Amino acid sequence: MTTSWRLYPGPGRVPDAAAPDVRGRSHAISASVLLPGPDDGGVLVAHGDRMAGYAVRVAAGRLVHHYVHGGGLTTTVSNRTVPWGRTVHLEVRVDRPREGQGDGGTVTLLVDGADAGSGTLPVLARARTGYTGVDVGCDRGLTVGGYPSPSRFTGRLGSVLVSAEDDQVLDEALMWEIADAAG
Repeated sequence: MTTSWRLYPGPGRVPDAAAPDVRGRSHAISASVLLPGPDDGGVLVAHGDRMAGYAVRVAAGRLVHHYVHGGGLTTTVSNRTVPWGRTVHLEVRVDRPREGQGDGGTVTLLVDGADAGSGTLPVLARARTGYTGVDVGCDRGLTVGGYPSPSRFTGRLGSVLVSAEDDQVLDEALMWEIADAAG
């Protein structure tokens, strides 16, 4: 079973309580975009900040996925450029390994459905994804990937679709520890 969230750009942030739940599970983030020129780009979606979270953006003409967990930033960059001047479908897939095969994940980048690169995440968040909510079309505050804020998307972006699989593995003890620390 797949659970999906459709997110739209706007002036406010989606709070954590309403954010897509991608903790410890396979998920995909996709959007159809139009880049007017080769210098256009910016953040499609960002959840969290430099301490914990993820972001998908177009930078220097390439699809980029940032993932921060446990103090470490992992960045996966497409091996081909995103076409400009026409509508393009961009997708990032994060696949969680089967039970007992590690705590990380595999990232696959797709441009118009074609493989555009891959990477490995050393660990997937199993208690909390981020703390500052979700931005669509920008990343306010302390950005997930260390790029300048707000990194507004300068092309056309209608919505972002986040789909999560039913293979979630959570760390219940850590979730309670975080909740107690937050008061």
